[in-house]
Amino acid sequence: MSSIEQNSVTFADLGLSETVLAAVADMGYEEPTPVQAAAIPEVLAGRDLLAAAQTGTGKTAAFLLPVMDRLPHVVPPVKKGERGRRRRNAAKGRGPAMLVITPTRELAQQIEEVCRAIAARTGHVAVTVVGGVGYVPQKQALARGCDILVATPGRLVDLIDQESANLDEVGVLVLDEADRMLDMGFLPQVRRIVDACRTERQTLLFSATLDESRVGAITDLVRDPARVEIAPVTSTADTVDQYVLPVSLDAKNGALTAVLKKEGPERAIVFVRTKRRADTCARRLGRAGITCGTIHGDRSQAQRERALQEFREGKVQVLVATDVLARGIDITDVRYVVNFDVPEEPTDYIHRIGRTGRAGEEGWSLTFVTPDDVDEFYDIEALMGKTADLYDAGDIRCGEEAPEVDPDRVPAAHVPSKKAKKRRNQRAKKATKRERVREPRQRAPRQRDIERRAARDAAREAAGEAASRPAARKRPGRVRVHAEEGVAATSPAETAVPKNRAERRAERFGDASAHRGRPEHAESRAARSGRKGASRSSNASEVQGRRSTRSGAGARGRDEAPERTTRDAWRNYDEGDSHGRGGKRSGRAGGRDNRTSMRPTSSGRAGRRPGDRGGKR
Repeated sequence: MSSIEQNSVTFADLGLSETVLAAVADMGYEEPTPVQAAAIPEVLAGRDLLAAAQTGTGKTAAFLLPVMDRLPHVVPPVKKGERGRRRRNAAKGRGPAMLVITPTRELAQQIEEVCRAIAARTGHVAVTVVGGVGYVPQKQALARGCDILVATPGRLVDLIDQESANLDEVGVLVLDEADRMLDMGFLPQVRRIVDACRTERQTLLFSATLDESRVGAITDLVRDPARVEIAPVTSTADTVDQYVLPVSLDAKNGALTAVLKKEGPERAIVFVRTKRRADTCARRLGRAGITCGTIHGDRSQAQRERALQEFREGKVQVLVATDVLARGIDITDVRYVVNFDVPEEPTDYIHRIGRTGRAGEEGWSLTFVTPDDVDEFYDIEALMGKTADLYDAGDIRCGEEAPEVDPDRVPAAHVPSKKAKKRRNQRAKKATKRERVREPRQRAPRQRDIERRAARDAAREAAGEAASRPAARKRPGRVRVHAEEGVAATSPAETAVPKNRAERRAERFGDASAHRGRPEHAESRAARSGRKGASRSSNASEVQGRRSTRSGAGARGRDEAPERTTRDAWRNYDEGDSHGRGGKRSGRAGGRDNRTSMRPTSSGRAGRRPGDRGGKR
């Protein structure tokens, strides 16, 4: 393990060339940070590197300064008086010689800024490819050739598949924030990218931790590496004061707005767990008069850049973000950080609060803890080895179900393992399920609904009316009427049976059509046609009688409700019967008869019934 005392160490003592030292002076660096002092000599010696350092300690310059000091030029540098077109033509389609892979777009852009500052002295050409923007400009930049390529894993794999990125000349591979890339599920993409690079290369792996359980899946990519560990991930900056605010779930949203207004919303970052919650939180704060910018994985690259720029310029007061902003983003003058949601991983808490109190400045952080987050917050304190102070809420409403946090508590000796956390979560879910079975939780009415109902009742009482009652929930769609519920009535009007099809036809076409389908009309029809005998007429009468009985017409009286069988007792009274003429309207069995009507015309012949359009629909 390399360790160099920072006392009396300068960049000139690390072996950098005069050209790179001029770039260091341009960037305003005076003394190397511990990770820079330990890593730069090892990189200049050509060794592979495993480096772990606290976020915000200068890891970007720790690998860019030594690599760019000795990196060959794939794209020839432009000399005085020489046009850039000749240089582009000479390097067309070549490169890169150095590849930097980083998990997020913001980190890629930050690395690109440092790289361009150094390249102003060294003459290297850098290209950045990230998601959220168009493919065409990135393909064109790669086609012109480059010395250094900074990329996110997903977009680089897409360009490799499209044969737009060639990694055959990569001699230095840098994996920045390696543990974060693995947490985000980029291991297959990283493996694919490494396979496309040269076998003989120098590999530099930078991570917040070198824990085997976190980065063990890719430590085989380095060969005989030098190990540099400056500060463990469990440490937080001494310039950051930490506070905790116990709140209930129903009071959490209001407490956030109250805290921001009490402390002043300017230059604050609010961290949440999910992308959807980030958007919801930003809209809620906007309604409260607090201007917000939003950063999460579903925002386009232009939107994320605009949010960061507006926050840096002070055009927005608060930045609401997920953990994509937690690592490596250098934003100056952040006054405080609010953890609206406790992070799932304790190490993410360290990175979140590391956005404030940077470069020796003072800052503070506040974490909202609900009854569901107490165990996760205690895990964070066990990781840090110290506890957070209780926040003085004053008149801020924290809710009646806020958890109790002992101010004299002692942090646990160690963080529980993943299996222990899983068992703990399962026990908590079972206990919650048992409580719900014993006593179902009733949703309490909102305060504004209570006040609105009270004002309405007061107005009704002043007008001499009865107080209102909450409306019952309505069932969607038709309401099924059971046989034992639908026959009770107290007046003839209530016992009236809905009209059958024949009666509805009579109202529409007249009395003559009202008899259609009845037994007596079937007999007269057979007599006029002369084609049907008395026996067939009587059989037709029996058939029509049975159909009328099923549909509620015929021999049954009109003053009593039709009997229902057990099978269709649930049907509504106004529904048609699928076995009679009130059912389906297709074919000869239902709907309008597509034969000519038996209604006689003035010439004595049977004519068509008015409105049937010749039996065609």
